[in-house]
Amino acid sequence: METRRLLFLLRQPPYGSSHALEALEAVLVAGVFDQQVSVLFSGDGVWQLLIGQDGSAVERRTIEKIARVLPQYDVTDLYACGDSLAARGLTAEDLALPVTVVTQEQQRVLIAAQDAVVND
Repeated sequence: METRRLLFLLRQPPYGSSHALEALEAVLVAGVFDQQVSVLFSGDGVWQLLIGQDGSAVERRTIEKIARVLPQYDVTDLYACGDSLAARGLTAEDLALPVTVVTQEQQRVLIAAQDAVVND
């Protein structure tokens, strides 16, 4: 089977709906099937990476805990939109996982290099 480059573009906040949880679960499944999986957190999706989340406060699974297992599923190409982080007063140090912070132009190049892009 040919390995495909698959990028998940996660833009939803971690709580308030099931979108973030479902998208992260799809990332984990893709990682199991020997795909070259990358994740770009953008917009409110950068909140999914915030350290110290507690989903139990809103009776949900804690998204941070799910995000932390991505490397165990060979999903290590993690990116965050620099503009999205800055707009929310966040830095890479506020995040639960190491990410590559990318500019808008770097995002366009990353997206263009994929075989498929999955938007949440």
